[in-house]
Amino acid sequence: MDLGRRRLTVMARLYLVAAVVMSVLFLLSGPAERTSIAAAMMLSVVPAGFVARRIHGFPRLFSVGLAIVGSSYVLEALAADAISGSSAQDVADSIDLLATLVIIGLAAYLVRRRSGGLTLGDLLDGLIIGSGAWLVSWILLVQPLIERADRTVVSVVLNGMYLPTAMPLIVLAAVILFGGGRPRPATVAISVGLMCNVVGDVLYALDDARDLGAWSYTAADVLYIFSVASCAAGLVHPTAPTLMGHRPHSRRVTLPGRLSAVVVSQIIPLGLLTLITAATPVDRIVRTASAFVIMGLVGVRLYTATRAQVRAQEHLARAARTDELTDLPNKRSLLETAADSIDDLWESGHRPSLYLFDLDRFKNINDSLGHDVGDDLLVHIACRLDAAATSIGATASRPSGDEFLVFDPTPTDEIQAMQHASALFSIFREAFETCGGDLVVTASCGVSTMAAGQPTDAAELFRRADIALYRSKATGRDRIVAFDASMSERVTERLEIEHALRGAIDRREMHLFHQPIINVADGSVSGLEALIRWRRPDGAMVQPIDFIGVAEETGQIEEIGAWAILEALTQLRGWIDDGVVSPDTTMSVNVSPRQLADHQFGSVVREALRRSGMPARLLWLEVTESVMAANAELARVVLEQIQATGVRIALDDFGTGYSSLALLQRLPIQRIKIDQAFVGALAESENDRTLVRTVVGLGASMGVDIVAEGVENVVQLRMLRQFGCAKAQGFLISRPIPPEAMRSTIAALDGLSDWPEFANVLGESSLDPTTHNGD
Repeated sequence: MDLGRRRLTVMARLYLVAAVVMSVLFLLSGPAERTSIAAAMMLSVVPAGFVARRIHGFPRLFSVGLAIVGSSYVLEALAADAISGSSAQDVADSIDLLATLVIIGLAAYLVRRRSGGLTLGDLLDGLIIGSGAWLVSWILLVQPLIERADRTVVSVVLNGMYLPTAMPLIVLAAVILFGGGRPRPATVAISVGLMCNVVGDVLYALDDARDLGAWSYTAADVLYIFSVASCAAGLVHPTAPTLMGHRPHSRRVTLPGRLSAVVVSQIIPLGLLTLITAATPVDRIVRTASAFVIMGLVGVRLYTATRAQVRAQEHLARAARTDELTDLPNKRSLLETAADSIDDLWESGHRPSLYLFDLDRFKNINDSLGHDVGDDLLVHIACRLDAAATSIGATASRPSGDEFLVFDPTPTDEIQAMQHASALFSIFREAFETCGGDLVVTASCGVSTMAAGQPTDAAELFRRADIALYRSKATGRDRIVAFDASMSERVTERLEIEHALRGAIDRREMHLFHQPIINVADGSVSGLEALIRWRRPDGAMVQPIDFIGVAEETGQIEEIGAWAILEALTQLRGWIDDGVVSPDTTMSVNVSPRQLADHQFGSVVREALRRSGMPARLLWLEVTESVMAANAELARVVLEQIQATGVRIALDDFGTGYSSLALLQRLPIQRIKIDQAFVGALAESENDRTLVRTVVGLGASMGVDIVAEGVENVVQLRMLRQFGCAKAQGFLISRPIPPEAMRSTIAALDGLSDWPEFANVLGESSLDPTTHNGD
């Protein structure tokens, strides 16, 4: 059976429309017709139960219960025709009571499925409300019926049970509506239906005891019609499965739901006890006993509520000091423990220490195997680290993420602290059995040890351990590094650089220097490489090695890189227009992995070309092999998009990384720049000569341009020409120069071929590199 969401919604609305139509017909009809109309409407809940079972997965027993409730009105009509006198009314009341009990059972089932089951508080609240309803029922219904001679004992008992059995439906309706998250149409419809049933029962009971008039029976029947229609609409609505969804963390019913019902259930009986005097000794005894029962239930409820509040506070206090995933102490708890220990131990010769561990490349595990595997790994690490820490008298904790912190109060010197750190570090040497299989992970560790006789604040110890951990990460990971004062100085310097970098472009502190690239064949300038320099307000020039790393970590490299591309192209445009360089001179600009990780980088390049008015073919973007370690796939996509515009890509520092050949295959490389580490040793190292010769040959076979970096003497230039290297740059040709020196530098390079020794280099066709060992 397959009914779409829209059809189910229409069916639910039809039930509500039918309720309105049936109610109007009921009011306009005679007694015989009313029985048929009400019976038809009551039986309409049966197909709703069938839909709920087949479409929404409600159990068979639930459908049977709905069938019993729906047929109850028909059974009442049949009993009225078959039995006469007061017995007919007793049978009808019995059937109504049975139907109410079935409804309570169905509602309790929904509460159990929706809110995780009834708690002791739910049961006590229901008993309190039911007891209050019983006392009201006794005063308003049962006692008056006892005094009437025309009512049997059975009639009195049945009538007195209406309110006590109906009132718990208020609590159940509130739990269904508010006890499982945000109310949905199905939960609202079911709750409204239950409340209509309660009000109808109350009207029936009041009419039996107080003779309210025919209107009360009519109103009660209309309420029953709406009760059945609303419940049926909720069962067929597309949101009905939310009635069956167990939400263990959903919020429980609070004000104004359950508590309001409990309070009202006590105020009304108290008011009636005050306003209506007991008529007989039996009446007084029943009232007194009922009041004592209610007070006892209220007392028990207050006790359970107080206990629950205490447990909740204990849970919150524990949660505030414990990591939820690993059940280890959190950072706050551990630092408090460390502070207390430092106060007790600093004069005893002990050197309390903190060991901060951070997993290496843990993000890769989450990204590739999923967070469930990552969490399971953290739990296993926590167990193993906690056991190892306990064995040396230390305490482990998990501050956050993939970090673990251990406080060790036992070392007496730094050597012992490092020994303990090594013992803890050894837990990573064996694989961890996780739900994703056996995993081997490494970690970096920073160690901070309190100085002898100098108490150190626990937070300061943690800061030092964090600095040492950063140094461990920066020097290759999978190692232990102990803090020393020089690290703090470097951190301070980095923070100062980070702060000073902000706004450096707007303050015009950033400048571009340019190093010419020549054609080895004839000495002509073929291009320029733009190199960033930072001139501080005091005039000091900061080299890229001192600030580029900070800019990459903080993300400022994206702004600096975008500025460098535009500035370099703009300067080249001016030099071409002024005749300083030829129209075919290219401009090379270095690009960091952080820039290539930005999906908008292609737009940055295109905008720089548009604003500078330069053709794309004159721009070279130089990338290093570190793009492979960052995000090679994303870099490939971005570079291919850029290459499609005509911009060309160069691989810088070739030969210094493990992934060079892989990069040549995966990335759209059109130029290889041989690192100066190999060029500088050409005269001395046969291995380097072989490597350079191989790279040049590789470039020729692939149709890739070759540039040699770091050419510092004539011998190196001779060898590069012999090997067939097309282009070169280095101090022999020119140091990086400021823009204002470009005209004179280019003029000097144009006359370079007139220099006798250089002319000889350019004129040589072959040379044995082993015969030259100097410049």
